[in-house]
Amino acid sequence: MVKTINSMPRIIVIGGGATGCGVARDLVLRGYKTILVESGNLGSGTSSRSHGMLQSGARYAVTETSFAAECYRERNIISKIFPKAVNLIGGLFVRLSNDPEDYVEKFLQCCEVAEIPTREIQVGEVLKIERELNKNILRAFHVPDALIYPKKLFDLLAKEIRAYGGKILTNHQVVSIKETNGVADSIVVSHNGVKTNIECDGIINAAGPWASKVAKLINQNVELELTRGCGIFFTGQLVKKAINRCRIPNSNDIMCPSGEESLWGTTSEVVYNPDTSVTRPDEIKKLIQGAQELFPNIRNYKSFRTWSGVRPLVKPKNINKNLPIPRSHLVIDHKKSGLDNFLTVCGGALTTHRLMAEDAVNKLGNKFGINISCSSHITSLLN
Repeated sequence: MVKTINSMPRIIVIGGGATGCGVARDLVLRGYKTILVESGNLGSGTSSRSHGMLQSGARYAVTETSFAAECYRERNIISKIFPKAVNLIGGLFVRLSNDPEDYVEKFLQCCEVAEIPTREIQVGEVLKIERELNKNILRAFHVPDALIYPKKLFDLLAKEIRAYGGKILTNHQVVSIKETNGVADSIVVSHNGVKTNIECDGIINAAGPWASKVAKLINQNVELELTRGCGIFFTGQLVKKAINRCRIPNSNDIMCPSGEESLWGTTSEVVYNPDTSVTRPDEIKKLIQGAQELFPNIRNYKSFRTWSGVRPLVKPKNINKNLPIPRSHLVIDHKKSGLDNFLTVCGGALTTHRLMAEDAVNKLGNKFGINISCSSHITSLLN
């Protein structure tokens, strides 16, 4: 346990994506003195470069049933505590002739285990609503997928962090982390060319794809599998609900509505630099070809913008090459490497950011002997 202090510890959170903001929110709700440091604007990294789905978990039901169950529980919590940032549109999983026939039964069984409500809908009924969908789909299943609007989410999170006394430093780059006798006791940040030292009692590294770089500042190791996913925006609302291919999660299998636009994706490619974010022409071609399988008239819609983000996945020791890398999260305690008050939280998804924060702050509390229960799951965000 780190040294006992008389008042609540001063904790620095590095990274202002969904996870970092979730961690800062959890900390301030429990009374910790909190400073959130982000190198850009809040949510400007991976959190803003996705479909913006609040997952029901059905996508991961077969490959990672426990994570799927987490997603559904968190989907329900998040939709209750900040409904203004959520749109409960629902989702569909549809099977085409070239999707594995045996996947459907596995899908339904695993959704039942994960307690994700799923029901089959007649194809004719689906096509009355989803008019651009391939008329040759064989089966369709409704799931409680939803959308989350990142800008609204981050506005609400920032407002609450500040309301409970937390500080947020955007456009502040962490350039060094200092430690004394195995305890990280300060960081140095750079803002507009000016360097500032900030003292602390503990640090939570929630920098997403950049978590490894942050950890190396203090000679710690975080092994991540960085996978870059890109997608494409089309003008017009092609779909009413989030449409998924009924198969093992893969590239080119989700279309989501977003106002008067539609988002299609994503790809998956291992990269070694978290700043790799440019979508290549060959990827755009593959995206359009993939979209055409589900939406034969897709070329009638103008594709006007692409997006690209890097996923920070936790690489397991034993990888099944036939399955996607797990999406579950991990909280790394660097005590084994000689640093007693430094944690890294990584992996997971936008949907599970609150749960990741709860896990990280619980482990931090154990270090200080602080037994304050988490309330982030029952505290509604300030309007």
